Amino acid sequence: MLNNIQTKLVRSLKSKKLNVFGLFFLLAFLILVVTKLSETYVETIPFNIEYRNLPEKNIITLDSIPKVNVTVSTHGFNLLSYYFYDKNFQLDFKKSTYIKDNNYVWLADKGIYDFKKLLGKNVDIIAVKPDTLILPFGTLSMKRVPVVLKSKINFASGFDTLDGIEIKPDSVNVIGAKEEIDNVDFVETQLLSLENIKMNINTNLGLELPNSSKRLKLSEENINITASVEKFTEGTFDVPITILNVPNNIEINYFPKYIKVSYYLSLRDYREVNLSDFIIECDYRDVLKSGKSYFNPKLIVNSGQVKSARMKQNKVEYIIK
Repeated sequence: MLNNIQTKLVRSLKSKKLNVFGLFFLLAFLILVVTKLSETYVETIPFNIEYRNLPEKNIITLDSIPKVNVTVSTHGFNLLSYYFYDKNFQLDFKKSTYIKDNNYVWLADKGIYDFKKLLGKNVDIIAVKPDTLILPFGTLSMKRVPVVLKSKINFASGFDTLDGIEIKPDSVNVIGAKEEIDNVDFVETQLLSLENIKMNINTNLGLELPNSSKRLKLSEENINITASVEKFTEGTFDVPITILNVPNNIEINYFPKYIKVSYYLSLRDYREVNLSDFIIECDYRDVLKSGKSYFNPKLIVNSGQVKSARMKQNKVEYIIK
């Protein structure tokens, strides 16, 4: 038992020694930090430029936002915050710039007072680089362009949409410098990828600007995509052939007299479509012009309920009696 007590006592003393050592180490470190931060340093601080009071009709046409590097002399305490946070400088176009050859010009000599107010009286400014900012600008313009759906849609077997996919709005305004929007002819949606579709489609998609231009703006950020999806089926008719523009003094014999037509439509509308909704025509004037020994029949569908239709053959042979 005495051995156990002795062991615990030794451990306790060792633990206290470690704690005391750790405390002294921490105090020494803090004293070192305070000493270092009390010294004077020369450092360069990068500032991101923010635009202020830029006229609404104008837009800066630089590819990227410029930066200004300010070299300062001050105590380490004053620099501490700049190591942890990005610093922004508001460039006031109304007060701090002038216009020359379609460029806004900012001079560091005139802007240094604004930096002094931003940094405080305990910071001495040694240099500002660059000493001049040239900011080209253009006049804002607007152009209406169509929206193009970027999609990969696969319907389940036997399902389809009769009226296609509807985009609302189907066009948007592109706003920006005239030189840029003149090169924009359409705006694409984000990719719509759907598989094995059996239900109606109703979703919102974002729009993507061409070349990812950050200076161009759109009147709409999202568009709505809808489609009515139904069960579809296929039907067939033997459609008689009509020969047009045959002179009265000519008699033509042709074969076949009928062509089988397959058509694709909604199951709901199947009974609404009749043979009379399909016409196959051959024009005698066409063979006179082409010199061919056969007709190329043309299929005419007079029903809005038919999504697609096709003839089983595309030649009609003929002879003149």
